[in-house]
Amino acid sequence: MKRIIPFCLLIAIIACKSEYRKAAEDIAANLPDTKSLNVGKRGYSMYVPAGWTTHREQHYGIDYYFLSAPKTQEDPNTNINVITESMRHLTLEEFTRKAQEGLLRAIPSAIIHNQGNITANGVNGAWYKYSMTPRGIDVTLIAYIFPKDSVAYIITAGTQTKDADNYRQTFDKVARSFKFDK
Repeated sequence: MKRIIPFCLLIAIIACKSEYRKAAEDIAANLPDTKSLNVGKRGYSMYVPAGWTTHREQHYGIDYYFLSAPKTQEDPNTNINVITESMRHLTLEEFTRKAQEGLLRAIPSAIIHNQGNITANGVNGAWYKYSMTPRGIDVTLIAYIFPKDSVAYIITAGTQTKDADNYRQTFDKVARSFKFDK
């Protein structure tokens, strides 16, 4: 499998400042094709923290659903996004391992810190926390993966590393609230 990598991290580091955009463009230049993305027709919902906004966008050929924290000068880029990707009939464990391997290949500065399991409304998933430093910007992200019908619903929450501990509880609450529509 050539391509399972967290495209969602791109947007986690994009903000109004040009150095964030340049960092995302550097990462995008190393990404393989997006043919296995934007799959799955199942609707879903999740908790949106007070003051956060939501919207849908497409970047680099990938459809994203965003939850964005209020932007400030000190915190211009904290967000959570959701994408979908074909699991190509891999198990959750295999898919998560390959996603991590792809991340480490595509982003040399990435470091995976820890990982675990998570359940959201009866759906068993996995998560892993990682950090990276594209163009000198320290960011920490958590990828939450929930499988359904051989589609991975990938929620990626990211912020500047200096703010990561403050946001972890919020990120986990949003992930645990994830549910598929009936």
